[in-house]
Amino acid sequence: MNFTKLNQKIILKTGVFGIFMGFTTVLGWCQEYELAIWIFMGIATSFYLNSQLKEFIFTHCIVVGLTWGFDCSLIQTIFIDTYISNHPIIGYEILDITKYPRILIITIGTTIGLISGIALYLPIILSRKIKK
Repeated sequence: MNFTKLNQKIILKTGVFGIFMGFTTVLGWCQEYELAIWIFMGIATSFYLNSQLKEFIFTHCIVVGLTWGFDCSLIQTIFIDTYISNHPIIGYEILDITKYPRILIITIGTTIGLISGIALYLPIILSRKIKK
């Protein structure tokens, strides 16, 4: 796969959401609504990608999802002390599981990002099949 054929502007525009969610989760601003925000943004991004892209849609979705997961978890690991103080239950569970919480957070975040990328692709492919 030649990644230079991807639309880098679209990836940057949609990938910024991961940075935003990283900071809001670290600061604890969206604890009750985090899942709803992720779902809303996933739906909005799927519609946006569907309207803007004609080719390499799956690759774009995977890259955007990985960007979301990696950016969000990277910010959480950089500010891990603040993250743990704002999320004591999750933070101390992570500390109990492993001696390397940063690696665990990045691994989980990137895996969830990959799943998010696949989830971004499903509505696009379904809507295109329905149109045919």
